[in-house]
Amino acid sequence: MNKKLDKMLYASLSPVHEPDPELNRRILERHSKEVIIMKHFRFTKTAAAAVMACIVAVGGISSYAAYRYLSPAQIAKEVSDNQALEQAFESGGAIPVNETQSSGGLDITLLGLVSGAGLSPFVDTEQTGSLDDKQTYAAIAISRKDGGDIGEDSKCVSPLINGVDFMTANNGTLDAGLHWFIKDNVLYELLECDNLEIFAGRGVQIGVVDSFGNETSAFSMDEKTGAYKKNEEYTGTSALFDLPLDQSKADETAADAYIKKLMSQKDQDEENSEKLTPEEKALEQFLSDLKESEDPIAFLKERASLLEDSRQTLQMDEEGITTFQYDKTEGTVYAAGLETGRPTMQCVTGDGTIKNSVIHMFTRNQDGSVTYEAYKLGTGHF
Repeated sequence: MNKKLDKMLYASLSPVHEPDPELNRRILERHSKEVIIMKHFRFTKTAAAAVMACIVAVGGISSYAAYRYLSPAQIAKEVSDNQALEQAFESGGAIPVNETQSSGGLDITLLGLVSGAGLSPFVDTEQTGSLDDKQTYAAIAISRKDGGDIGEDSKCVSPLINGVDFMTANNGTLDAGLHWFIKDNVLYELLECDNLEIFAGRGVQIGVVDSFGNETSAFSMDEKTGAYKKNEEYTGTSALFDLPLDQSKADETAADAYIKKLMSQKDQDEENSEKLTPEEKALEQFLSDLKESEDPIAFLKERASLLEDSRQTLQMDEEGITTFQYDKTEGTVYAAGLETGRPTMQCVTGDGTIKNSVIHMFTRNQDGSVTYEAYKLGTGHF
């Protein structure tokens, strides 16, 4: 059975039927194969978006990766029938890196990157000519230092633009997607995002952490230089790579316009947030606290009521997808991407207020099954 996974965990993609100007994105969706779109609750567009694969480390450059792991071109071949990306990684325009950092018992290696138009793994070769936007692709390999089982969980990989706050430029706002698979006990991740070459003059880094959002704790931006650095007190897994981008590809005018657009979007999000009713703000805060809680189920039991008839044991299909249905709510969840043993909120239904919302929780179990539970808010706990 072909186990290759093309997982784009991006929360803000436009529907296929939506009219222009999102022509390129519609083409990607229409011609994707085995693409899963994961919807995640977002407090604002800049607060959360795609769940990307990440891990972090400290260490030096390792040429060992050159023969220990698949090459970026081979990774591109694994996740796509679009030969354009594979050929791009083999071209003189590709940038080999092969830098390894270690963290949490893992070796995290940035193998290389390339930028170009019409390279997306989501489309067949004959469709690449319809795509005009240039994008950047970075290939990463992750393995255990002791040679043990790598597990099935991906890590979060995030571009970081020097001088730009993470809450402004992140996986969601940079239109990022992640393709990943496991081969010979090595986790391979292919990051796809908007063109990073235009920011070469500013400097760009790639951070790897356990989960999207950990970047705000794992990294901080130097006030003088704008460069990101690792926070030594951070105890989670983390790695931070400087991208050796071609300085001749820098475009300050385009970079400034891009950042200005992101800032405008952020201001609009904040303006919209200010217009929320007190009930809507209460729900937003509740969900934020739930996300940050060490024990999500204990947090919910203190503040909500478990709908006893909702509890179900679900099974994942061969691609890690599980389908759930409760009352009038039904949908699919990419369960293989969940952290084993940790309940995770994947859906919120209701009218947007804390008095009439239901939290849908999913827990990936050791045996591969998934436990589903629904919790009702507004039951006298507020």
